[in-house]
Amino acid sequence: RLVKEAEVPWEDEKFIYLAASRRPAPARPARVIAPPKGGSGKVVLKLCQPDGSAGDQLFSKRDGDVFKAARRADWGDKLR
Repeated sequence: RLVKEAEVPWEDEKFIYLAASRRPAPARPARVIAPPKGGSGKVVLKLCQPDGSAGDQLFSKRDGDVFKAARRADWGDKLR
């Protein structure tokens, strides 16, 4: 409270964290960042990619095991 010169002690603050290392970070799988949208034989997932970009990706029955994993994926899950 003293640092931010606040008037009241219960003000909500949002936090962001930064992790730093001298070693390169290990490769991370894509992560689901929104509820999946399913259809007949297809699933659309919004994914956060390892490079930090985000976007929708379509998976169909032709994708085999990846499609099966995408169908069961939930918000916050890793994919691949």
